[in-house]
Amino acid sequence: MKLIKIKGYYSDLGKIKLESDRTVHLNELVDEENLLIPYGSSIEISIAFDENDFLSGNDGIIWASYDQRQVDIIKNALLAQNVSTELKVKNLGQLKIFLLQINDLKDINDAVDFIWRSNKGLRLKPDWSYPPGKTNKSFELWLSGH
Repeated sequence: MKLIKIKGYYSDLGKIKLESDRTVHLNELVDEENLLIPYGSSIEISIAFDENDFLSGNDGIIWASYDQRQVDIIKNALLAQNVSTELKVKNLGQLKIFLLQINDLKDINDAVDFIWRSNKGLRLKPDWSYPPGKTNKSFELWLSGH
């Protein structure tokens, strides 16, 4: 479980001014209409989440993409390197994410190196390093031979 704490203060009629100088409206965070917070009160917002690290090799998962075509092509490229993988699907809210899982745990480091860590491999960046809905440019560049 990872925890992020964001601090700020209650600035005016339902507004929270964060240390980052952004303003968040209280009604965007909670549904309580009659919540009275005195002006100037210190506010701390905590965000807790379970980290899904789809690149680390945890549980044999070495790659993830929103694009099944991408995962299928990488799976075949790994098979050409004599690394066997299995396609898994995970639902993240309304999105589906396609995962590559290594069958033989001794192949994890070689597969991770081949996909994104080594300059001699595919040199891919994860999908989520691009704006939502955009294609993975690093994958498309590799696919086109650049």
